[in-house]
Amino acid sequence: MAQEAVGRDRPKAATIYDVAALAGVSHQTVSRYLKDKNALKPSTLERVEKALAELSYTPNLAARSLRSRELYRVVVVVPEASLYFPARMLNGAAAAAHAAGYRVDVVAMEGTEEARSRQLHTLLAGDDIAGILSFVPQPQAAAAGHASRVPLVVAGEYDNQMRALGSIADGTAAAGIVEHLASLGHRNFFHVAGPAGWPSAHNRRAVYEDTVRALGLNSLGITAGDWSAPSGYEAGLEVAAATDVTAVLAANDEMAIGVIRALHDRGISVPGHVSVFGWDDTPESKFHIPSLSTVHMDLEALGARSMAELTARIRGEQPPANPLALPPMKVIYRESTGPVRS
Repeated sequence: MAQEAVGRDRPKAATIYDVAALAGVSHQTVSRYLKDKNALKPSTLERVEKALAELSYTPNLAARSLRSRELYRVVVVVPEASLYFPARMLNGAAAAAHAAGYRVDVVAMEGTEEARSRQLHTLLAGDDIAGILSFVPQPQAAAAGHASRVPLVVAGEYDNQMRALGSIADGTAAAGIVEHLASLGHRNFFHVAGPAGWPSAHNRRAVYEDTVRALGLNSLGITAGDWSAPSGYEAGLEVAAATDVTAVLAANDEMAIGVIRALHDRGISVPGHVSVFGWDDTPESKFHIPSLSTVHMDLEALGARSMAELTARIRGEQPPANPLALPPMKVIYRESTGPVRS
């Protein structure tokens, strides 16, 4: 009985007929909006969108698929859960897909290239998938046979070990960081690099070294961490021992936080005695004490751009210009950096 009562009390989901009545238009007009809102006049578009928002209308994708024979399911392929799981790009991609009217299923793919090839064949053989967005490198040969039937976009610029490539691995921002710290009087630097073999770590270190050399500054040490806070802590102990260092550039936020903790444990204030810079602008970086100066990478936008590329292919539309490139990085100055100590 209780279950029946709950069912009777649950509000009925709005339909396109409800939206049409509230907006003062025909249900065909609402249907046209759901297919292509740009086909409506601005005044009509405004009324329909206001009604949709007021009624909290959610399209029934299954019913639309049956009526129109269109597919509304996209699959996002991600690597198995790990430290390098592209969560922020996934969030951006999912939001863009939902805004375009697609349902998103997330599939974790793992194993060797041959194993991924088999998994990809299985996905591409599905008859209910509109398209696939992959943040995992895919064997091109495996995708080629099905590319014309199920659109596939491989995004994120990662290699088979999920090491960032291309625009994600760009190290140019390191030059601006060193220049900014030099303008604050810093001359003795230390770099906590990422692990060898990572293009992003290599590029950030190379730009750091080139800029220090070009400005006539001093690099008093470079040590390679493994992207983790504990490895940053170990590097921070080296910084504490090198008493002349006044500025540290870490290749990611986690290592920078480890550096700051090590300095704190040695009685060295940040930024009073040593300024510390991170990289990635993780969500937590602004809440640390001190808040962390860092480099913002708009990974959500990259995910959204990648999904826009996929939905354009699904609909046979012109894809957005340069969709798979990361938007320009931004240097964020916060409390962990300041003028050189007296």
